[in-house]
Amino acid sequence: MRFLESKDPIALAALEFLIERDANDVKKLLEWLPSAQTKRDRMAIIERANSLMQELEYAINRIAEVE
Repeated sequence: MRFLESKDPIALAALEFLIERDANDVKKLLEWLPSAQTKRDRMAIIERANSLMQELEYAINRIAEVE
């Protein structure tokens, strides 16, 4: 529960949406990983998951600045 508004409520809402979306995407990619048939497919999945994890880290750090 918040007693004070964040500095930028629109940015906060967008960052929270980004975290939820990216976390769901990473989860789905990791579910697909065991069924990937080739090393190339596995590496593509891992690279995309890593990219999303970097976005998650950025969003989490930005939320700390916005709050």
